[in-house]
Parts: sequence; structure tokens; C-alpha cells
Amino acid sequence: MSEQEKIAYIAESVEMEPEELSRNQVLTELENWDSVAVLSMIAVFNEQLGQYPKAEDFLKYTTVQDLMDAME
Repeated sequence: MSEQEKIAYIAESVEMEPEELSRNQVLTELENWDSVAVLSMIAVFNEQLGQYPKAEDFLKYTTVQDLMDAME
């Protein structure tokens, strides 16, 4: 998955445009980083990456870059 695709999936999950996100943004400071966004990202991990994380796994990701790094 390309870096642009990762950013696009994250942006969609938090209802933002990809160009509004930066890698060093803290997830909890994003207005729409909530349980719905986490569920949306879980769906991305499932469908696009074949990974099956739990919601609590997302607690260890603090920045957009952390989340992108997990999308391998």
C-alpha cells in the first residue's frame, strides 16, 4: 500500500481531506478521531491488509505516522 493510500484511508476515517493531515499530527487531537474512526480503520486493516486488530490495539498509536507504520 502506498503512502498516499495510507493517508487517504486515515483521512477518510477522520472525515478530513488527505492534504489536511500531517504525519506528526497526534491522533487524539484530531476532531473526529473517535470510536467510529477506530472502527473504520479496523475495517481498512481487515479488508485492505488482511489484519485483524482489536480496538484496544489502536491505543498504542499516537500519531498519524504510527498508524501509517502499522499499515504494513
